Amino acid sequence: MKEALSKNGRLYVRGLNWIGDAVLSLGALQGLKKVRPDLHVTVGAPPATDGVYRLSAAVDAVGPPPRLRSGRRFDAAMILPRSFRSAWESVFLSDRRIGFASEGRSLLLTQVLDYQGWKRTHRHQSTYYETLVRALDPGAAFEPPVFFFSETALSGARLRLRSFVGEGEQAVAVNPGAFYGRAKTWPSHHFVRLLDDLFDALPSLHAILFSGEADRPLAQEIERRLPHPRLHSVAGELSLPESAALLSLCDALVTNDSGMMHLGSATGRPGVALFGPTDPVATGPVPPVSGRGISVLSVPTACAPCLLRECPIDHRCMERLAPERVLSEILTVLKGDTLP
Repeated sequence: MKEALSKNGRLYVRGLNWIGDAVLSLGALQGLKKVRPDLHVTVGAPPATDGVYRLSAAVDAVGPPPRLRSGRRFDAAMILPRSFRSAWESVFLSDRRIGFASEGRSLLLTQVLDYQGWKRTHRHQSTYYETLVRALDPGAAFEPPVFFFSETALSGARLRLRSFVGEGEQAVAVNPGAFYGRAKTWPSHHFVRLLDDLFDALPSLHAILFSGEADRPLAQEIERRLPHPRLHSVAGELSLPESAALLSLCDALVTNDSGMMHLGSATGRPGVALFGPTDPVATGPVPPVSGRGISVLSVPTACAPCLLRECPIDHRCMERLAPERVLSEILTVLKGDTLP
C-alpha cells in the first residue's frame, strides 16, 4: 500500500525512547511537513523524549503511546522504533502501518521496509528516518532539526543564565555524561584539565555543567575536583525543554556523543563532540543549515568503533584524546562570540 495520504490526513508517529534518536527523527518529520503541511501529526512518545517532540513545529500533538484497542482513528501509523511492541500498538490505531522489518513484526505492518538493506549502506541514522517519511511521500527529505521555544521559556532561560554569567561574558555548556554507557564518556580528569585551561585562557568565560539525573555523579565529580567560581552546574535539575532553552543561549558546547550533542545541533550551538567507541559516520552531529556546527574530535585506534557500553581494556580511544586538542578547537569556536 503506497498511495499518498489524503488531504488533511491524520498521521500517528510512534516516537523513540532515546533523546538523540528523537531529535534526529524531527528532521524527517520537518521534511514531511514541508511537502505535506496539511497533515496532522500526532506523536506517541514516552516521558524520556516527549519534551523533544513538543519543541518541534512539525508536530501538532504529543502524548503517551496509546493503550491497546484505542480505536483506528488515524489514516496511517509510522513506527519509528524497531521493537515488536511498538508495531503491535499500531495495529489498533490505523489500517495502514509503516515500519522497518525487525523482531519478527512484519506481519503487523502493511508497508514493510528493508532494515538489513538500509543497515548495509552504512549511512547516517538520519537516513533511517528519511526512508520512513519517504514511504509516505517520496518528496520528503531530511532537514537539520530545529527547535522552537516560547518567549516564556526563553525568558526563564535568560534569567537562569544571568544568575551565572554577567553581561558581555561568555558561557560554554559542558556535558560530561552519556546515558548509553561509560565507554562513551571522556575521562573526568580530562574535563577538569580542559576547564582549568579554558578559565586561564578566557578570564570572562563561565562553564555550565549539564546532565540528566543518571549522569549527575559525573558532573559532581568535576565540581569536586575543580572548585572554581566560574564553574556552575544545572546537572539533573532541569527538564529537557528547560535544558534545551538554556543550552540555546550558551556560546558553545563541549559534549560526548550523546543526546545533548543532538540537542546542541538543534539549538544551533557550535562546539565539539568527543567520539571514542561510537561511529560518527552513523551518529555524528547534523550540520546546521548555516553557520558553524559541532565538530567531531576523535583519535584513531584499532579497536574503535567497538560500540561497547563499557571498555574491556584501557579506554584508549578516549584517554588518548588530549585536552590540549579539545582546548584549541573550543577556543576557536569561542573567539569573538558573546551572549545575545
